Amino acid sequence: MKKKLLVLLYLIICINTYSQSQKLRGEWILDKIVQPDGKNLEINNSKYSFKLFYIINQDELVIYNQKFKAKFYNDKINLENRAFKYWFEDNYLILQEGNEISLLLKEKDFIKKYPEFKPKIEVRNNDSLMVANQVIHPIFNHEKTFENFIIPLMNQENSKDMNDLYFKMEYILTKDNKITNIKILDKRTPRYDKEFVQALMQAEKYFQNPYGIDMLVTEERHFLKLFQDLTDTSEKNLYHIIGNGFEYYNNNQFEKAIENLSKLDNLSIKDNRFISRFHDGYIKLGISYLAVGKNEQACTSFKKAGDLTDFEVRNYLKDFCK
Repeated sequence: MKKKLLVLLYLIICINTYSQSQKLRGEWILDKIVQPDGKNLEINNSKYSFKLFYIINQDELVIYNQKFKAKFYNDKINLENRAFKYWFEDNYLILQEGNEISLLLKEKDFIKKYPEFKPKIEVRNNDSLMVANQVIHPIFNHEKTFENFIIPLMNQENSKDMNDLYFKMEYILTKDNKITNIKILDKRTPRYDKEFVQALMQAEKYFQNPYGIDMLVTEERHFLKLFQDLTDTSEKNLYHIIGNGFEYYNNNQFEKAIENLSKLDNLSIKDNRFISRFHDGYIKLGISYLAVGKNEQACTSFKKAGDLTDFEVRNYLKDFCK
């Protein structure tokens, strides 16, 4: 009798562990990270608002496309050099690592809570296309990210030789995982445009469209130049403003950071050049305004950086700009 009870107990433990493991599997999207008492992180913590997806497979955890061997238990996940406590609350997977608690949702639940990520449908030539966004996107089944996959397939330019610093194109990934209707929306150079398309087609066999409807995908690339290769005065001023402003910001000298970064509005730089620098600058400016109690100015700066679909700024907009 005792032996039967032990066997039954063992089976129950195995079933519970398997059930938990099945519930964990899939892609999880970070909503936010909080402190153990549930309070928000400090506003100048780089993890306050950022993009992070976890993919949990059998015996594996994928973070930023890096695969880690993992062991899953009823209340913890062990990697080789890291360990998480975990539990479920409502639809959330909650991970605790040290003094940080990550709140994650599955794609369906994330979109239900944040309808701004609900995919738009665009009709072209009587065909309905799902428009990809930060959450709804193709799966790239390769050990490298798409970006890292195409790098060795393309010529790498020197900073001093770059003039056009922006590239934009779109394509359709069919429900059968074929790439069609490639269009260059903002050309860069004939060589770059050609090589990008060729690299994209080499990557086609690794793309998967899991949504059962043709998907319209947009790819953008932003390029930077070294300071010594700049010739435009406004662009040199941008680098000075960002450099000085970030140094003050990193030293918690927020008034001085504001004094420098607020000069971004006075720059006249066209042709989508240095968008990423302006983006980062306005986020740091917004945080600096928050630090000195100027929420209205902070929200103005955050909205210049992006909207609620921009993971780098969305938590600031949610928490301070309602």
